[in-house]
Amino acid sequence: MLPQQLLRVRIRGSSLRPLWARGSGPELELARELIEAFGTGKRLSEIHARVEELEEIYDLMGADYKLVRGLALILERESEFRRPETVIEPERARDAVFRLVNIRYGGFVPMELRDRALDETARELGISKVELEESLWADSDDHQVLASPPDLQPEELLRRYNLSLLQTALFRAVSMRVETRAAGWEVKDLLRRLRWLGLMYTAERSDPGGELVLEISGPASVLKMTTRYGTSLAKLVPSIVSLSHWRIEATVIRGRRKLSLRVDSRMRDLFPEPEAEEPSYDSFLERRFASIAQAGGWRVIREPEPLIAGRSVLIPDFLLQKGPVKVYVEVMGFWTPEYVERKLRKLSELREPILIVARRDLLCSRAVDLPESKEVLYVEGGMDKVTLLRKLDEIEAREIAEMRLRDVDLSGRVVDLRVMARERGMRLDQLKRVLSTENYRLIGDYAVRLDVLNHLGKIRFPRRVRELKALLRDEDLPEDMAIPLASALGYRVVWHGLDEDEAELYPGD
Repeated sequence: MLPQQLLRVRIRGSSLRPLWARGSGPELELARELIEAFGTGKRLSEIHARVEELEEIYDLMGADYKLVRGLALILERESEFRRPETVIEPERARDAVFRLVNIRYGGFVPMELRDRALDETARELGISKVELEESLWADSDDHQVLASPPDLQPEELLRRYNLSLLQTALFRAVSMRVETRAAGWEVKDLLRRLRWLGLMYTAERSDPGGELVLEISGPASVLKMTTRYGTSLAKLVPSIVSLSHWRIEATVIRGRRKLSLRVDSRMRDLFPEPEAEEPSYDSFLERRFASIAQAGGWRVIREPEPLIAGRSVLIPDFLLQKGPVKVYVEVMGFWTPEYVERKLRKLSELREPILIVARRDLLCSRAVDLPESKEVLYVEGGMDKVTLLRKLDEIEAREIAEMRLRDVDLSGRVVDLRVMARERGMRLDQLKRVLSTENYRLIGDYAVRLDVLNHLGKIRFPRRVRELKALLRDEDLPEDMAIPLASALGYRVVWHGLDEDEAELYPGD
C-alpha cells in the first residue's frame, strides 16, 4: 500500500478510476532506471538523490512525480539496508565528541575549530579522524547501505505498483462488494483470509447456483478502527485479485464525496500473483501477549507447525523460542461453550508442553476446567506484563534445569562460554545459569580453571589495563577478560576516559 499522498486517480462524475501503470515504453524505462538506482553498496542518501534526478527527468516527459516516488517506495521496501561497518559504535563516537566539546570548548565548537576537536577526540579513542567521522552518524537512515537489492524486473515492479495503488484507493472505503464464480477451493482460501484479518462481512449467492457475493464493511463505516481496519482490508486485496474470476465494487470516501470504484478480473494482467502474508492477530489479547513475550527476549512465531492431538490437528496460536527452550501457547478468549469444549479436548491430548493463556472472565461456564497437565495463566480483562514474564521465566528455568552442565563438560585452562553457548544452541545467560562449577570460576564470559586463577592471583598486576592485557597474552590467555579478572582478584578499576586500555588498577584495601 502507498501513502495517501501518492495515490493517483482520476474522478469522472461519481466514479473513481486509478491511474494504472500499463507498461508503456516510458513506464518500463522508468522502472528499469529505478531498479538500477538500487545498487548493492549504495547509501540510502545516494539512492534518494538519484530518485530526485529521475523525478526531474521524467517530469519533462510528462510522467507524474507520484509514479516515480511510488515505484521507488516499493523498491525500498523490497530492499535490505544495513548499517555500515565502523571501528567503534556510533553512540560511543558521539558520546566521546560531546564530552570533549563540553569539557574543553564549553559545549560549542566554531567551524574553524571543528577539525581540531575531531583530531583530539580521535586520539583519545585511539582511532583516526577519518574513522571517527565515518562512525559518528553511521546509524542514521541516510547512511544505511544497501545490502540486498530488490529482486524485481521492470514488468513485475509495475504490477506491484498497481496492486499497491488499488490497496490505497480502497483504504477509505465505506463498503466493498466482491462477486466471484471462482472454484470452491479458491473461495475457501479467500474466506479463511477474511477471518484471519478480522473483517466484517456477509455472504450470499446472487441467485441459486450463481455468483458468490461478499458484502464487506469498509473502514470508513467502522468507528474508531479506521486505520487498523483499512490496513486489514488492503491486505485482503491480493487474495481477491488472485482468484480466477472476480469483480470489486466499492464506495470510497474522497474529500466529502462518495465515489464508486469498479475493477474486475479482465484487468488481472495488471496485477502480480499474491505473496503469502502473516495473518493478523485474532484479538488484542494475542497482540499484547506477543508484544510482552518479545520484550522478554523470546522469539515469537505466529501459528507455528501443526501439533497432533489424538486423531485431530491443533495449530497453536504461538511458538515461543529462547535458545533451546520452546513453549507452545494457546490464547483463549471469549468463545461459545461448544468451541471451548472441543479446544480443551484437543489440548488434553497434546503430548507437547503448552501454555494456555485464558481470560477467566470470558470463559464459558460450561467449560472452565482446563487440563491439569498443562500450564495455565489466567488473566482478567487484560495481560499483565510482570505476571506473564514471571510465568515464562518459570517455564524457561524448569526447561533449562534439565540441561544442567558440570565441570566434566569443560576442558582447558580457560573456556569461552560464548562459543560453548553457540555450540549448544543456548543463550549465554542460559548457559551461565545451568553451569555448575567446582574446578572453575566464572570470570566475565569465561570459565577459568581454579589453578590458573590461583597462579594469576600470585602475580602483582601492572598499573594499566593495557599492560595487563600484554601479561595475559604472554600467559596465552584471552586479553578481553582483563577487567573482569582484575575485579575478581580484588583490584579496583579506575577509569580516566573512554579507552579501557588507559584504565588503572589498584590493589584492594
